[in-house]
Amino acid sequence: MAFMFVCGAVSPLAAQQKKAAVAPRKPPAPPKRPQPNPAKELDRFAKMPPEQQEKELAKLPPARRAAMEQRLDRYQKSSPEQQEKFKQRLEAMYNLPKERQAAVREKIQELRALPPAERRKALNGDELKQKFSPDEQQLVRDSFPRMQQQND
Repeated sequence: MAFMFVCGAVSPLAAQQKKAAVAPRKPPAPPKRPQPNPAKELDRFAKMPPEQQEKELAKLPPARRAAMEQRLDRYQKSSPEQQEKFKQRLEAMYNLPKERQAAVREKIQELRALPPAERRKALNGDELKQKFSPDEQQLVRDSFPRMQQQND
């Protein structure tokens, strides 16, 4: 009887330890869809009839939709030359590796937070030249066209 008691007590304990040792497997992550080329997406969206644009915008959360509508309005009011430059910048950014895209975006945000005089100094400073390739530097500088006009 004592033997059964000991065996009975050990058996469930052993089973629990085995279960704990085997971690449940997570299902494999679905393959990530490649990010669509933003320049091509912008062209596709710009060519949509207004009703279709409205349907697409309606799928976005309110804050994101408002921001998107502002950007689209500004884009549509710009000249064809400005639109083409913007699409070229989107294409250049898209072609950078993800970590470099993030670095460029972070630098642009950092510069936007600076007062104009400091921003101008940073745009022409050594740090930008040391940390970014010439193409990346141009992407950063192109984000501040008024600063470039003042330097010319």
